[in-house]
Amino acid sequence: MVRDVDRLTARTFDLLVVGGGIYGLTVAYDAAQRGLAVALIEREDFGSGASFNHLRTIHGGLRYLQTLNIARARESVRERRTLARIAPHAVRPQLFALPLRRSLTKGKTATRVGFALDRLIAANRNLNVPGPLRLPVGCVVSQREAMGRFPELAPQGLVGAAVWYDYITPESDRLTFAFVLAAAEHNAVLANYVEATAPILDGRRISGVRAVDRQTGRQVEIAARVTVNATGSAVDRLLTPVGAPTRIPMLKALNLVTRREAGDAALGGRSQSGRHLFLVPWRRRALFGTWESERPCDAGAAVTPGEIAAFIGDLNYAFPSLNLTLGDIALVHHGVVPATVGRDGRASLEGGEQVRDHTADGLEGLLSVAGTKYTTARAVAERVTDRVFAKLQQGSVPCRTATTPLPGGRSLDVAPSVAEARRDQGAGVPIDTVSHLVAAYGSRYPDVLDIATDRPDLRSPIADDSPVIGAQLAWAVRHEMALTLCDAAVRRTPLGAVGFPGQAAAERAADIVGAELGWSADRKREEIETLRRFYAPIRSA
Repeated sequence: MVRDVDRLTARTFDLLVVGGGIYGLTVAYDAAQRGLAVALIEREDFGSGASFNHLRTIHGGLRYLQTLNIARARESVRERRTLARIAPHAVRPQLFALPLRRSLTKGKTATRVGFALDRLIAANRNLNVPGPLRLPVGCVVSQREAMGRFPELAPQGLVGAAVWYDYITPESDRLTFAFVLAAAEHNAVLANYVEATAPILDGRRISGVRAVDRQTGRQVEIAARVTVNATGSAVDRLLTPVGAPTRIPMLKALNLVTRREAGDAALGGRSQSGRHLFLVPWRRRALFGTWESERPCDAGAAVTPGEIAAFIGDLNYAFPSLNLTLGDIALVHHGVVPATVGRDGRASLEGGEQVRDHTADGLEGLLSVAGTKYTTARAVAERVTDRVFAKLQQGSVPCRTATTPLPGGRSLDVAPSVAEARRDQGAGVPIDTVSHLVAAYGSRYPDVLDIATDRPDLRSPIADDSPVIGAQLAWAVRHEMALTLCDAAVRRTPLGAVGFPGQAAAERAADIVGAELGWSADRKREEIETLRRFYAPIRSA
């Protein structure tokens, strides 16, 4: 996959997607797989916005059963199952436990009814799912069992616990990037660090966008018959100048990566406001989420020290034995996402996607899409692509993204793959690195290791507490459009995914990436400082 801005200007595309988060990427992949000529541009790096800052879980929509939103629950179950089939290397079953207290609507009886309903609507939850990824049905356990199995749950008023399984994504950013690779392999033209600056108006038809290559400052025009605006919180940036803002309200969402070790179970608790918060084991660390702002915010709103402090306070209330402090926080995941606003002015997370056809605004050739749920992004993309075909006035081609393995996803049984990889690649490669490579690249992990055939130094870990090896950084630059140290160390690999990897590791990573990109000593120092600033919300707090 090569970054070539000239390809963006060489033709008129059927579809231009503006925005490289999970929604834009899945739309680009679906449309390209169906045979459309597709381009996608992203002003930062792929998956660097809200798609990076999620709770690393793929959930089946149990929460929708509380409001009897059966359609949303069924879609969540279906898409959870789909990801297990098309990317089996990228998900793992995860046990969840939520404390239950005396309540007519949220107690043991109501939860048993919810699980019974889940058994009905999710009867095919494991259809064609590889054996190790099949999920058992949920159940309610007694107070004694809950306290014995999950001693971290708040004991006050505890009468039992709801226990169920969803998936976690150990290599979550690799899963996002798999959609980049899939789109490129179906001839989509993709480029990061290209910012759309204005729509191109042909009468009242949008015929593409003007953009700037942020690497060179070059101005370009990208022509397309249909444009999909998938820019997340910045959805109105392109629309306001042409009089078609969506005015979708936004709120801040935060997750905290900590230095605390986590057990085997994901545990739930309830804040003073009644919101459920979860401790999720991720990369051997405790990941906490999700905290949401009570009021709407601007698209570019930054996280404040007060919000981090409020989140920590909520967590210590929800988990009384936690005693979490600011010093335990290694990384703040923060994003701005669509919200709904009640009559009292309070914001809450928008449950479904927002798709706007701007024909209603007098503009042809333009759709906007915004959403909050990672799990169902592929299904949203399928619906958006159907609308693109309708706007192109050509017969729709059936969607195949639900049945086609993502790049690296053809290895259906992960455990034998890891065993085989350890046998074949064990010499000179740490055992935990082998498991990490299979989870990150699936059946394509040998391609990454091939880089180090004549470079034993690229087979050793970059940091003592990380499985990432030098070959992955070189691969990211050569084949995955990594242009900065943050691209390579935070999103293409998890070297810096749970906190700053340390000065020595950052320098070694900068040496490898810099050698590939021809960086000077000054540029390497700048890249290391930029990597440090990535963790700025913690320092500011």
